[in-house]
Amino acid sequence: MVTRCRQLAVVALALLALAASACEVSPLVAPTGSTITLTAPTNALSANESIEISAQVLEPSGFPPHSGTLVTFTTTLGVVAPAIAETDSSGRALARFQSGGSNGTAVITATSGGAVTAATGALRIAVGSASVGAVRVGANPASVSALGGSTTITASVLDINGNVLRQVPVSFTTSAGTLSTQLATTDANGIAQTILNTAQQATVTASVGAQGGSSSGTGGTGGTGGTGGTGTGGTTTPPTPAPSPTSGQASGTVTITVNAQATLVITPPTTAPSAGIPSAYTFAVTVPATNGVPVRSLRVSWGDGSSQDLGAVSGNAVVQHTYNDTGTFTITGTLTDAAGNVQTVSTAVSVITVASPTINITPSVPASCTGASACVVTFLLQVTPPTSVGIVDVSVAFGTPGFVTPVNQGLGGLTGSATLSATYQAHAGPQTIAVTVRDTVGRTTQGFTTINIP
Repeated sequence: MVTRCRQLAVVALALLALAASACEVSPLVAPTGSTITLTAPTNALSANESIEISAQVLEPSGFPPHSGTLVTFTTTLGVVAPAIAETDSSGRALARFQSGGSNGTAVITATSGGAVTAATGALRIAVGSASVGAVRVGANPASVSALGGSTTITASVLDINGNVLRQVPVSFTTSAGTLSTQLATTDANGIAQTILNTAQQATVTASVGAQGGSSSGTGGTGGTGGTGGTGTGGTTTPPTPAPSPTSGQASGTVTITVNAQATLVITPPTTAPSAGIPSAYTFAVTVPATNGVPVRSLRVSWGDGSSQDLGAVSGNAVVQHTYNDTGTFTITGTLTDAAGNVQTVSTAVSVITVASPTINITPSVPASCTGASACVVTFLLQVTPPTSVGIVDVSVAFGTPGFVTPVNQGLGGLTGSATLSATYQAHAGPQTIAVTVRDTVGRTTQGFTTINIP
């Protein structure tokens, strides 16, 4: 009896085990013939960013499978989490794709049981530099001095959808000068920068990935892309987008011009200037027609301790200056243009002593003067001052008082000739005639002649 009971117990346990095995639930997967369609809000993504992806599962009948059907995601780049997701009542399973800081094209697929991918195929998302669509390049300032200068080069990087592209490496090259960095990473606004130092015209190229679609600029203002991505300087043309999300090819250029400086020529008077007399000096300023920068000021240092600001000279400026002393002086012109470029030009001038007025006295004395009769003597007086010198006063002393009338005569500012006469006593003997000339330079010059009264 005991043995029989034990046999029945074993049979019962076996039946219970079989029932338990029959009650286990297999994972839900899509039936054969089902389709999966993958979608994402964008096909381009910056590095270290993520997006939600959706897998829509439909059975052959066109209806969604039972809720909780499992969908497995795979990717060739980055990470999809969760790797296995369940569908909702509409047959949609959601996951999140994280680029993981990589650059390239992520090919994402999804599977579930016998389900096959829809005709649209795998989901492709261009990540980082692989998603570049255009590079807009500008320079600020757009030109530099011929003596050398620096300008900030800005590259605004856009993806294939026209949005700013963050955290992608940008390579800079230049045809002249030097760059502060040849590789920079775009910031939160999709902008990468470098500084160019040059004294020559230069074309700077900014590239992301291989050389592909490009945009170019010639200095000025421009380069605004995506959300908050503004490039300073550089008028850019509409970008040529990369041919596909997987190309990752775009570049842009900007040309930095060189300011052509104005020239200055200083011309002293043809004849050596004399001390104390104003002379004319010519300052010729020429602004180049190509890339020329207008003159802001011309300051002249005369070399004698004085200086003069001539302002914004263009063309010829003729300026009068008086040197009070003799010697050699260096005239220096300092030219400053509107771009802040400064240059100096110098020339030497020798200042000589001013010539004195010329005094000629030609007397006409009678051959004889007899008895107590008076002797009338005439004089032709010529006073010739040097160029730029005036005569202030001329006075004549005709001889010894008591023997001549008048003794003195004032002629004012005589320049040229005058005929004078004086009456002498007979037998007055030798008489000295003195002519005193005072000129505008402040000098006194005298001329003399002696006659004999018979």
